[in-house]
Amino acid sequence: MKNLVSISDLNKDFIYQLFDQADAMKARYVRGEVYKPLAGKTIITSFPPTSIRTRVTFETGVFQLGAQPLNLHMKFDDVEFVEDKIGHLNCWIDGLIIRHGSQDLIRRIADLAEFPVINGMTKDSHPCEILSDLHGIREIRPDLESLKFVFVGEGANISNTWFEIAAKLDLNITQVCPIGYEINQELYDYAKSNSKGEVRITHDLTEGLKNADIVLTDGWPPEIEELTKFMPYQLSIDKLKSANKGCLVNPCPPINRAHAVPTEVMDSEYFIGYEMKSSLLHMQKAILEEFMAR
Repeated sequence: MKNLVSISDLNKDFIYQLFDQADAMKARYVRGEVYKPLAGKTIITSFPPTSIRTRVTFETGVFQLGAQPLNLHMKFDDVEFVEDKIGHLNCWIDGLIIRHGSQDLIRRIADLAEFPVINGMTKDSHPCEILSDLHGIREIRPDLESLKFVFVGEGANISNTWFEIAAKLDLNITQVCPIGYEINQELYDYAKSNSKGEVRITHDLTEGLKNADIVLTDGWPPEIEELTKFMPYQLSIDKLKSANKGCLVNPCPPINRAHAVPTEVMDSEYFIGYEMKSSLLHMQKAILEEFMAR
């Protein structure tokens, strides 16, 4: 594969290959081993100023693998055609990691580019983040297909990508949300028809958390009237008692402690968010090696 635009482009074997590569990257990192398969390459990272975790881990990974990271927040809403921007970049660079709202635009860039393109996040998808989280979860709970994953939150890029990867890896996944905030029907049908695991949507938090092994969350919509709909879905220690023993809570940052995951849960044994994000560096490096060391 040349590009990483969406989890839906990948197959099961390839995803597990990335997990194994991330394991190898972590082992080298712990040993302090110098490993530079991207030596001599120049890779643009195009992130807005608000990006912290994805940008830091990708740029650190680019540097550690021997390439030159060049941060350039590229705009695609000006007078210059995207064909001309990419046409010129084809002359000079060896890869592009880009965060942009439009999934269609990143797909278009990937079609035009002669270099590998990696999706650093869109409004519809966040493939590298979810690959990283699942890699970290596998380190703690290796038998992924036996786990019940519960996503508490609206249908957006994070939940979309979890349902995509559930379809690829035969995961059991349940979305819990207010009425009207479900993932889109097409994606639900895709996951339902492709995963050998149980795929569900419920509007009852207690029912959804029953027998949960991994609880996932995302940020809430910012509008006040919508926040009132989501408050009944705020996690608590008491609500998590219906989950399986040893249940783990992995929120997607940035985390607002007044919303989905309050301080009592963040400070509890349920929370594994920091530990999961340590996997970001190793997964980003595995992705960089797979797609750009050519």
